[in-house]
This record gives sequence, C-alpha cells and structure tokens, in this order.
Amino acid sequence: MSNDALRKREKALEEEFFARQSQQLRDTLKATFDREATRDELKAATGLSDPQILDRLVALQVRGETMAAFWLYPLVEVAWADGKLDRDERDAILAAAVAAGIEAGSAGYQMLEATIADGPTEARRDVWFAYARDLAARLDPKERRAVREDLVRRARVVAETSGGVLGMRKISGKEQRVLDRIAEAFAD
Repeated sequence: MSNDALRKREKALEEEFFARQSQQLRDTLKATFDREATRDELKAATGLSDPQILDRLVALQVRGETMAAFWLYPLVEVAWADGKLDRDERDAILAAAVAAGIEAGSAGYQMLEATIADGPTEARRDVWFAYARDLAARLDPKERRAVREDLVRRARVVAETSGGVLGMRKISGKEQRVLDRIAEAFAD
C-alpha cells in the first residue's frame, strides 16, 4: 500500500474516531439537558424544590405530563396489597385516573397502565412518600385533610372492588395497612 493510501486511511479512521467521540459528547449533553428540562418541568408541575426528590422522579421517568398519574400511585399499592391484581382493581384505578382528568391514551394514562401491570416497587413507593411528605409540609391543615380524604377515598374504592365475602370485610388487613399509610402521609 502506498504512503498516500495509508495517509488517506489514517485520515479516514481519525475522522471516524472523532465523529464517534463527538456523537457521544452530543448524546451526553442531550441527556443532561433533557434531565434538567424534565427536572424543571417537574418542579413547575409539583412545586417541589428538593433536588433529590426531583432526581428520583426523573429516574422513575415521571414527567410533568405524567405527574397526575404518579399522584395516583398509592392506588396501585392498595390493589397489589394482597400480592395479586385482579381486573376489577385495575379497572377501578383507571376509572379513578379518568375521573382525575387523565385522558385514556395520554402519556400519564399509559404510565399508570404500565405501573399497574408492573406492580409496586420500593423505588416508586419511596419517591411517592417523599413527595407526599414534601407536599404535606406545604399545605395548611385544612388542605392536608382535603388531600388526605380525597386520596384515601379513591384508594378505598380500589380496595373494596374485589374484597369480601357476602359483602363482609371488603377491605383486607393488608389493604387497610396501605390505606393507613396513605393517610399518615398527610396527617396533621
């Protein structure tokens, strides 16, 4: 191979190397920018200022448009409290989402469907309760009570959909513990 051909090949490999490095740098910058934009979007949607909670929400792929669905996460906890999910519980959660203004087919609705199918996770639970504590600290007692009653009411509907025998004890002990934990997040 001639020196000219070797130089051309060397130049081509060098350009390919730098193009790859440049693309990796662009990808890293884009990911950083997207993460910051998502954090700002969540901050605006939730009023949260704690960067750790915001980063954990970003890691769970919660976005401003899906925050309303994430708010209903405790309903998933209640539905899965006994270790399984039945169709009535799933339907009750999705009905609660629609009643909360989350349109079927929207990003929030799809996120909620995926969360229902996956079931509860420690990461989601921890982030939701951290978010709830932060929110509760910013509410006055009357607002906290209203939020608590609304969320517990929605979760109770899910708990009552599949439980009980002959209309008795519709809410299991495990479901009641989850309901109590939700209420405690907004205790006075």
